[in-house]
Parts: sequence; C-alpha cells; structure tokens
Amino acid sequence: MINAEIQVRDSFLAALMLTGTNAAAEQAVSAAIATLGCGVAVDELLVATAKCAIQIPDDCLPGPEIPSSLPAELQRLFLLSSVGRKCFVLRILMGLTPEMTSGILNLQKDEVDEALCRALNDLPGLAGVR
Repeated sequence: MINAEIQVRDSFLAALMLTGTNAAAEQAVSAAIATLGCGVAVDELLVATAKCAIQIPDDCLPGPEIPSSLPAELQRLFLLSSVGRKCFVLRILMGLTPEMTSGILNLQKDEVDEALCRALNDLPGLAGVR
C-alpha cells in the first residue's frame, strides 16, 4: 500500500509541476490511473500522468497557483514559460529522454532542446523573484 501511495504522490507532484494547478494535477493522475489500471510500475504511472497532464490545454488552465508547499527552487519554475517549464520537468526532474519528451509535448527534438536551454538560462535570473 505504501508503494502505491508513493506512486500517486510522485505522479501528482509531476502533474502539478506540469499543469500549475492542483485541480488539473488531480485530473491528470486520475486519468492516468483510469488508463493504466492498478498494479503498474512507478515510471509507467509517471509517464502516463505526464501525458495526461500535457493533454490539458494551457488555455483551459488558470495561471499557475505556485504552491507554497513546494520548495522555493521549484516555485521558481512556475515563472518560466509554459513550454520551458514542461521541458524542464520532463527532461530534468523526471529524467525522460529527448525523444520521449518531444513525443509527449508533440514538439520536434530541437524545439525541446531550445526550450530547455532557454529555461536553464532563465532560471538563475529568477532566483531573486518570489
């Protein structure tokens, strides 16, 4: 049971970082669980949740809520562009391959690389913003 709780918690945090809202993160995790069923590996649930979170259009989401429960370093990610934040979360935090990331985001690999590079360059400048 503890393993399942950890899977759902990690999937929720990934979805929260991708969508910027608790409601959308819950929606993404629920959709991933409904798609996969029970007893799946952690990485399968994480990837399925990421795919579901990305399918929620940005224009259907309010601005990011920037959860105060997250460490300041993660809160700063919400100050990045939507695509920059998504590239950062998928590639850096989740450790997905460039090919998997471009497939999930429906972007060319070079577009993912450029967005990630911009995000990495922008983050230090956001260090003083809170």
